[in-house]
Amino acid sequence: MGIHGDGCKCGQTEVTQNSCRVENARMFGMASTETTFPKTIKVPVTLAETAAVVCVEANVHLEKPALEIVRVLKSVILEQCELVPTFSPLSAKLFVSGFIRKHIEYTTVDQATGTAVCGDVRHTTALIPFDFCTDLTFPATGPTLQLAPDFESHGEYLNKSGHAAKINVGLFGNRKVYNERPFCDLLFTEFTELDIGLESKRCKDTTRTFSTVREKIVLRIGLKVLQDQQVPIPTTPPPKPTFPPPCPPKKKW
Repeated sequence: MGIHGDGCKCGQTEVTQNSCRVENARMFGMASTETTFPKTIKVPVTLAETAAVVCVEANVHLEKPALEIVRVLKSVILEQCELVPTFSPLSAKLFVSGFIRKHIEYTTVDQATGTAVCGDVRHTTALIPFDFCTDLTFPATGPTLQLAPDFESHGEYLNKSGHAAKINVGLFGNRKVYNERPFCDLLFTEFTELDIGLESKRCKDTTRTFSTVREKIVLRIGLKVLQDQQVPIPTTPPPKPTFPPPCPPKKKW
């Protein structure tokens, strides 16, 4: 309702269909170009090699009760390895997460007597998650993380009275730099672990089974952190041409 009655529309904005659009767009002449020919090569540069120790604990439930574990195979699957800069140009945080893929082979009990146990050999493959964050400090004289900052600017004009800025005119500028994202390579993994059978049940006088394995894993993981960078191509002057030595003058008899 307007201040002049029910039919007044002052202070209201009429919205029409398809009101958001671009008009009168044109280009002036040819676009200017700047071409450079840097003597560089783009290659992955090793920023750091680090090794971290992670402790993981988990319960793995088996399909059937197990008599004993006969073999365990383990490997690591990386899901995330991200390098995040900090407030110091020579330090960063490395965020890592992934899974320990653990393949457990175990025996079951189908029949048990006083002198023998018969059963199957089964397996369970479990994905045990892990994550950690570690510090990286780059040397002052070695390769470091290369991140160029963006730039933004803003300016205003005075109005005709010279007492305030024009609100309908503004100067804006910005510069976006697209940096190369660091990445990781998995170097090695080492495991030590303790497997404890839980929910133990007695089948015969000397035979017991368990249906859950309590995993206590110590994982040592080695990572290489890299970034694609422009490396100068070394230029060496061409070798000087070599000529055979001059012939000695002939002796006169």
